[in-house]
Amino acid sequence: MHPVRVAPKVHLFVCGNRREDGSPLGPGCGDAGDAVYAALKEEVARHGAVVSVWVTKTHCLGVCPKHGATVARYPAQRIWSDVTRDDVATLWSTAMEQP
Repeated sequence: MHPVRVAPKVHLFVCGNRREDGSPLGPGCGDAGDAVYAALKEEVARHGAVVSVWVTKTHCLGVCPKHGATVARYPAQRIWSDVTRDDVATLWSTAMEQP
């Protein structure tokens, strides 16, 4: 084991979890998570922040929205729910303002 020398200023985690049909928790973030993930990757590239902002697609983040996806930010332990591709520009601005 060894420490990583490069670490991001901000790390965004996007839920892309898919649940089986009929799950009492709903279908999961699935397609919405895929769309938010892709849009955030585009936003990071557009801002030239590839080294300082990492975006990772995950499985369940513990919050199951009815629509959209869940996104978590580290550090600052901030979580957004019901995020859609249309929210990415606002999410980007909000996430970058956090300490």
